[in-house]
Amino acid sequence: MSPGTTQYVASQLKELKFKVGEDFFLAFCPERIAEGKSLSELAQIPQIVGGVDKKSTQKAESFFVNLGIEVNSSDSTSAELSKLFTNMYRYINFAIANEFMILAGNYHKDVYKIVDLVNRNYKRGGLALPGLTGGPCLFKDGFFLIGDVPFADLIATSWKINESIPLFLIKKVRERIKLEGKKAVILGLAFKAEIDDTRESLAFKVKKALERERAKVFLHDPFVAPHQENLDEKLKNADLVFVATNHDFYKKMDISSLKKIVSKNCVICDVWNIFKTNKIIFTIKSLENHASKKQQDDFENLFEIAQT
Repeated sequence: MSPGTTQYVASQLKELKFKVGEDFFLAFCPERIAEGKSLSELAQIPQIVGGVDKKSTQKAESFFVNLGIEVNSSDSTSAELSKLFTNMYRYINFAIANEFMILAGNYHKDVYKIVDLVNRNYKRGGLALPGLTGGPCLFKDGFFLIGDVPFADLIATSWKINESIPLFLIKKVRERIKLEGKKAVILGLAFKAEIDDTRESLAFKVKKALERERAKVFLHDPFVAPHQENLDEKLKNADLVFVATNHDFYKKMDISSLKKIVSKNCVICDVWNIFKTNKIIFTIKSLENHASKKQQDDFENLFEIAQT
């Protein structure tokens, strides 16, 4: 939420004749736990606490301390900014990764290999991998900040990059296949892996773009009803498979079985690299060739790719 919101709430309650720090205590404690991981992360991640006054901070702090959670205390506005800064730092990093994906493609190089070259055993690496970057927090939080800075380009441009990736990928798919009348299957509708939350998911922008191309679009997500139906049936004779969410469910897909289900010229868009080809857009035939080469080089490694 916008910086100063907690103080604004306190002022509104004060107008109602409530005494802050006596009749009630008010603090902002930003959500830091990843969606779907509350039980595992609750005791692992320090909680930020920012009260509108000292007593409110102490009350909120004691609540978390009693749960055995480490607390970092501050004022309410600093706590609000910490949430926004965290989300924007991640969002901008993802935008850089997505821009690097486009730049690498301009040179006909694989961004996954380049990121590995940078990060492997290098303490100042840390480049993120590309992907569809959505969700209600990352999508909107930057707009709470751009009115306060003289140069809002970094945040605004990050939003433009991340939001443009679905259309960029569909454009690249069109270079491989004419989409009109073709069967397209989108795998994953949640805005990130292992959850059922579809808010601000870019999978639906992919869907809209494919429908605009007059493709016949089918949806699947193991967590999102009513799209949990039999995956093999959805994939049958598919001309395009677009991996929109990197659920573990899809990482376990059997490559040999996939080849038998989809059309012989099926194009796959795998921005998450779940098939470990290091290619974003490729055909099922090239996937087969990739698997064969892997089998010759290292059978055990191929088996691991096919099973995980």
